[in-house]
Amino acid sequence: MKVFIRLILVIAVVGGVLLYAMSRRNNTSFTPQTIDLAVDCSDLANVLVTSTVNVDVRNLSSRSHNDISVQIRAFDNDGNMLKEKYTTFSRTLLPNSHFDKPVTLPAETKRCDCKVVSSQPAF
Repeated sequence: MKVFIRLILVIAVVGGVLLYAMSRRNNTSFTPQTIDLAVDCSDLANVLVTSTVNVDVRNLSSRSHNDISVQIRAFDNDGNMLKEKYTTFSRTLLPNSHFDKPVTLPAETKRCDCKVVSSQPAF
């Protein structure tokens, strides 16, 4: 009986690790709020007074997403965080499509990181 329980436990752990690895490879998540969404904020433009980044959200799935919230963090040349900002896309992002919007950041911004914080997927 102990061997059977250990075998089931090993199968469950290995299965969990495989599911996690496959979800990372397919750019998915176990949280339904952000599943199959990708965000890019590499398009940064510096002007004298401010910097502007174009936040591009892509829907990699076959279902729509509403109220997508994105966290943006701005950094200077030394890697110090200048500002953390959140923006929400209130439009519906259709399956296998994308949309973008400009976000204003401090003028000293040299790079930024962004991630999808939440969304409301349509099931």
